[in-house]
Amino acid sequence: MAARIGAGAYVLWGALHLGVGVSMVVSALTDSSRATAGELGAESTMFFVCAAVLGAQAIGVGVTLNRRNDRAGYWINLLTLGVVDAAFVPILVVPGHVDLIGGLSGPALWLVAAIATTTARLHDQRGVLLRTPRRNPAVTRSR
Repeated sequence: MAARIGAGAYVLWGALHLGVGVSMVVSALTDSSRATAGELGAESTMFFVCAAVLGAQAIGVGVTLNRRNDRAGYWINLLTLGVVDAAFVPILVVPGHVDLIGGLSGPALWLVAAIATTTARLHDQRGVLLRTPRRNPAVTRSR
């Protein structure tokens, strides 16, 4: 159950970032004044391309791996999205470039997902968080 809650939170995180990213890129590409804004405009558009790609990744990993409590999926979304939000808050939210409520919605979803998926990994039937599955000694000896 915890894995599915975490996966759902990652999918919501992804939908938020994919939606914002795509809408801002489309806006930048259709607004001629933004298209000629120079390097700052290009960097802004590239930021939103990255947000859209990370949103798509969060959705894909959430649906295919986090939902099944997969170890690789756990680390992919936990670390990648965690680093993004850890940088986003002090760089854009704290100085006021992004409003507080809107700026903290993504990190709040990440926190819910991180807690839920960590709980799922800790309660996994195969072991604990950082251990790899044990190999069957009978299979190992026969090689």
